[in-house]
Amino acid sequence: MKTPNSTLQDLVMAELRWDPSIDAANVGVTAHDGAITLSGHVSNFPETIAAEKAAKRVRGVVAVANELQVHLPTSWHRDDTDIAEVLARSLADSISLPRGSVTATVKKGWVTLEGTVAWWYQRDVAERIVRHAAGVTLITNKITVKAAASAQAVESDIRAALHRRANVDAKGVHVTVHGNVATLSGAVSSFAEDSAAWWAASAAPGIERVVDHLTVRPAPVMPGRAR
Repeated sequence: MKTPNSTLQDLVMAELRWDPSIDAANVGVTAHDGAITLSGHVSNFPETIAAEKAAKRVRGVVAVANELQVHLPTSWHRDDTDIAEVLARSLADSISLPRGSVTATVKKGWVTLEGTVAWWYQRDVAERIVRHAAGVTLITNKITVKAAASAQAVESDIRAALHRRANVDAKGVHVTVHGNVATLSGAVSSFAEDSAAWWAASAAPGIERVVDHLTVRPAPVMPGRAR
């Protein structure tokens, strides 16, 4: 039994208002068969990420389309040169990134990351540095991860990692690795479990991309629980 659209919409809005890192005053939510669309605008890029994570936390949500735009306050506006200089220093100073491994290009607040790293977490570290830089409105992450020597060994490592995780029912998750791409299939009970499985796979050495084909089959939420 699916959660009614109106109930799911109310639940997501309640979660957005509950999160202190989000100003939900200009955020709109629509729901259709478990799929949530976030629209409207927020004042900085981290809020768009926080809003998406908040929506995914709600039981009954199976997909999120994030159409939020960033409307920077006047005090947050920076020209591209300023943003590029700040990012160059921050990326160079990061203890998680080999010096010179990642570069950032800025055009009208839109940052494109490029380079090659050994681990997925390093790719994520670079993106998190950019997310919190003043003046950034969009990010394109083109950083690649070096391919692992043995896909079979990585596949085995990912399965072991999933079985170690207390927040993942590994019996319902299947893993295949081809080159530097891991594919997850099967079913989980929540977006949180889906996310945990994704992170476990992405942490494997040499994995550049995780294709998530997991199906979320949540328990239904009774109407009126949002209040």
